[in-house]
This record gives sequence, C-alpha cells and structure tokens, in this order.
Amino acid sequence: MNILRLFNLRTFLVLLVSQLAAFFVIQFQIKFHLDLLLFGLAIGFPLAFSIQAAFRRRERALEYFSLFKAGTTALHYSFQISEGLPPEKKIEIRDLLDKMTNNLVHQLEQHIASYQPMKSVLDKVFQFIESNREGVSNRNIFRMIRYVRDITESSTYLISLVKHRTMIGLRFYSIAFIFIFPILQAPILYNRLGDLMPSWGLYLLLAFGSLILVTLSNFQKMIEYPFDSKGMDNIHIRDFGLSD
Repeated sequence: MNILRLFNLRTFLVLLVSQLAAFFVIQFQIKFHLDLLLFGLAIGFPLAFSIQAAFRRRERALEYFSLFKAGTTALHYSFQISEGLPPEKKIEIRDLLDKMTNNLVHQLEQHIASYQPMKSVLDKVFQFIESNREGVSNRNIFRMIRYVRDITESSTYLISLVKHRTMIGLRFYSIAFIFIFPILQAPILYNRLGDLMPSWGLYLLLAFGSLILVTLSNFQKMIEYPFDSKGMDNIHIRDFGLSD
C-alpha cells in the first residue's frame, strides 16, 4: 500500500528518540517549565511552508504539462492538415513528436536535469519545419512557431524542477527540529502532567506527537518531486503523451 511509504527509517529514529527522552526524563526526574509554543512554531512554520510550496509546484507543473500537450497536439494537427505535405512526411513528424514527448517523460522519471536532450529533439522539429516550408502555408508556419515556443517554455520549466525545488536549508532545519523537539518536549510534559498520568502515558504521548510530525515531513518529501512513482499524489506524466 502507498500509505506505508509514509513510514521509513526516519520515522523509527524519531520514535526511538522520543522514547529514550521519556525514559531518561522519568528515570532522572528531569522537569522543565517552558512554553512549547515557540518550539511548535519552529517546526510548524517551515513544515507547513514546505508542504504548501510542494503543492503549488505540483499544480503549476500540471499547468505546464497541459501547455506542453496542447502545443504538441496542435503542432501535430497543423502538419496533418497540410495538404501539400506528403503522407510519409506526416508520419515522420508524428514519430518525431512522439520521440519528443517520450524524451521529456524519460528525463523527468530518471531525474535528468540537462535540457540538452530536449533541445536536440526540438532542433530537429524546427529543422523539419524549415525543410518542409513548401508543403505548409505561411499562416500555418507562424502558428507552428508559436506552438514550438509553448513546448519550449513548458518543457524548460518542467525539467528545471529536477534541480530546483524547496530550499535545502529549510528542509534540513525542519528535520533537525523534529528530532530535537521530543527531547525538549519530554521534560516539559513531565513537569505539567507527571502527576496526572502514569508513566506509560508519557511514552505514548511523546510517540504520538513525534509520529505526527515525522509523517508530515515524510509526506512533504514524497510530494517534493511529483514526477517519480514514490508519492501517493504524483502526476501521471505518461498521460500527457501525444497518443494519450
């Protein structure tokens, strides 16, 4: 089940830290009187910002994928309705556009950040337009150039996401505080609730709080890059091919 991917080694490490913190607090009677609000903001704000940024990036990627498919499909139809273009040339350009879409999908699935492979295919598409001007009307040529521009713009943005995502410093800061939080939370909760609940209650409370935070962090990591097959809400990029 995909939901099991929310639990990984980081989950068990954070849970281990929380249980060790509870053990030492109870064993040595360690108590602090501090406000948890500041520590909650130290974790909650960067975590919420990272998740929100990942979702915005996913939605924008959907927009650019739609632009890419629309431009590719329109370019394909523009060639197919060109009466002066021989049938074998129409098959050739369709194969070239298929190669272009498959190339983009391959780059995103394999985390290939270079734009050069995509540029090479686009150069061949442009060369095809130039070498077959006599079979295409001038008005259609200008439309094709606009479609190529849309394809270039959308593919450039999508490939840029291989490298440029949520700031690494912010993600590291969030993860570091998730590990530190149960260590600080344990003596504070023991000071407030130590006389009101049994020892196992502190273990359970710390484990539950740590589990929520680390699961949210794991979820953010899963949607950080929406083009692989690891996340539950990833984009089905193969649905944006020319034949789909």
